Formats: sequence, structure tokens, C-alpha cells
Amino acid sequence: MVGSVALVAVAALLAAAYPMVVGNLFPSAGSALAVATSAQDAVVMSVSVVNASPGALTTTSTVSGSIVAREDVLVGTESEGAGILSILVEEGDTVQEGQVLAVLTSDLDQIALAMNDVEIERADALLTQSESNIALAQTNLDLASKALARADPLSKSGVTSLDVLEQRQADVLVAEAKRATAQQAKRVALAERAIALVKRRELTAHLERTRVRAPASGIIVERFARVGDIATGKTPLFRIARGGLFELEALVPMRMMDRIGPATTASIYISGMGPLAGTVRHLSPRIEQSTRMARVRIALPPTATPRLGAFARAEIHATEQMQIVLPLSAVQPTADGSQVQLVANGTVETRAVVTGRKTAEAVQIVSGISAGEQVVLRSGGLVRAGMRVTPVLPAAVVASNL
Repeated sequence: MVGSVALVAVAALLAAAYPMVVGNLFPSAGSALAVATSAQDAVVMSVSVVNASPGALTTTSTVSGSIVAREDVLVGTESEGAGILSILVEEGDTVQEGQVLAVLTSDLDQIALAMNDVEIERADALLTQSESNIALAQTNLDLASKALARADPLSKSGVTSLDVLEQRQADVLVAEAKRATAQQAKRVALAERAIALVKRRELTAHLERTRVRAPASGIIVERFARVGDIATGKTPLFRIARGGLFELEALVPMRMMDRIGPATTASIYISGMGPLAGTVRHLSPRIEQSTRMARVRIALPPTATPRLGAFARAEIHATEQMQIVLPLSAVQPTADGSQVQLVANGTVETRAVVTGRKTAEAVQIVSGISAGEQVVLRSGGLVRAGMRVTPVLPAAVVASNL
């Protein structure tokens, strides 16, 4: 009995190793093995797949450059040869439009302005005097006219002589002449006063040039003026960052130009400051021939006040719509390029693909597969080409475990 059991056990081991031989020797063992093999083939593995579909791919490119003002405003003066008397602001100060930044020497202008005040007072006095003379002449003319009116009938009646009448007529003419002279003197006084006022405006404008004012609001980023220097119209005295706005100016290679544009977001890193959120404001359309790169301006937040000329680095985040985007785990690199595993009609198929831009999580598929095809989520795992599998979307796998 024991011998029979041992024989059956040996036959079973031989059947597992050499099914064809043992099957001929022990038909009953071969039948059992066939049943087991059929049961094993009936089990189909489930694999996670994703549908190849369009998607957005966000790539990050790093550039470096220097901090510059968005718009530089140079402040100078029109006063040639005037000395700088005092400076009222320093670098880093915030100024408002019209604020006085520096005062230049103005002794001669002050003297000329004082003399002009005297000229205006003299013209006002002449004007007052001429008005008084006009009033006096008008009064004399009225009296002479009344005397003439009384003398005329008396002369006709013979009460007074003709000489008296002629005298009264002469008095009227003299009074009219004096009134005309007084009126002319008033016109002269008005003209002199007008000339003096025009001259005052000129002197005031000339004196105003000795007050160096800010042409725009912003931050003083550079001061060239020094007390005692002689100001000239060719040399600026201050540099203002209009509005206190700063930007990172950097160079980007040609390959990046089609990926970035106005409003593209960026993270800016400056020594001594935390990361700043910026946006691309301007991308130059001109490519420098020597470097084959283009200039880009990345706007800093309005509250940021970095040092002008400081070195900075920016990570530009460019989001693009791609025809097909897959998870990076679905693409397997090979010696000849890249490949993916597809599931078509329940069978695994290996196919070569051409990839494009990549991120840490996704990759662009340029060619090789079409939208809607099912791709194995983790390529190069347990599945092989030709295997029968059941494709399961990740959402369905999660739902089945709930």
C-alpha cells in the first residue's frame, strides 16, 4: 500500500517536469495537468490604463539676469552754469511728481526779480496818477463847459464881451486836451505794467529752473548731483524708477520664444528676498545675432523694491496645449527612442513613439499613437506584448476598492 502511494507521487512529479512522457505512461496524471492548465489560462490579469487624449503641459525654464527699472526717468536742469546749492532727496526715497529734489544757486535771479517788483510798483503808481489826472481833467472840462454855456447867451445879448466868450471856449479846449493827455498817460502806464508782468513771468520761470523738480512719481534709484557741482543741461542729476516698478531683464534662447509671451507666470528669486510672483511683460521680437537669444522683461510685484542691478533668477512656467499628453510612467525609454504598451481588444501591444516636451510627471507624444487609444499606465511592468489583459481606468480601480 505504501509502495503504491510512493509510485503515484513520483509519477506526479515526473508529469510536472515531463508532461508528454508522463502523460503517455500515466494517462490519468496527464488529464489532471490539462485541467489545471486550462484553469490557469482562464485567469486574465487586470492592468491600469489611461486614454491617450489632448492636455496641457506646463514646462519650467530657468533664466537669469539683472533687476532694472521698468521705465527710467532722467532728471536734469535747463540752468546752464548754475551751482548746486542743496540736495533734498537721497537714493531709495519715494518722490511725488513736482517735488523739489535739489536747489541751484539763484542770486542774480533773486536780484532781477526784486528789481521787477519795483518796476511793477512804479507802473501801478503811474496808473493811479494817470487815473487821478483823468478825473481832474474831466472835472476841469465840466467846469469850462458850464462856464461856456453861461457866457454864450450873455455874449449874444451884449452883457459880456466877445473876448470873454472866446476865453471860455479856449478853456474848454484846454480841458479836453488835458483830459486826452491824462488818458494817454494811463495807456502808457498800463503798457508799462503789462511789460513788467511779462518780465516777471520770465524771471519766475528762470528762477523755477533753479528748483529741480521730479517730472514723475517714483523711487530715486541713482543720484549724480553733489553739492557745489556746476549743473549743465547735458548731465542728469537724478534717475527715477517711474511708479517704483522694477523688472527682471534676462536673455532667453530661441527655442523658448514660442512657449512664452505676455502674462506668462514666473517665480523670481533674488538674494535676500523670498520668491516673488512675476509675469512676463515684454518679449523682444529681435534676436541678437551674437547669442541667438532674445531679451525678456519679467515684471515684479508693485510692492517689491529690490536693488537696481541686482542679480536675479526666474523660473518661467509655460503652459501649452498638446495634441496628446501621457503620464511619464506610461512611456518606457529604449535604445532606439521610446515605446508604450497599448491594450487593443484585450491584448497588449508594444509600439514605438516619438516624444516631445517633458515635465516631472507628463510627456508630450508627437507621433506613434492616436487620441482615444488605451495606454498601460506603468510601462515595463509585469505585462508583455501578446498577453491577454483586462484594461481598467484608474478611477475604476479606486472605485472597486471602496
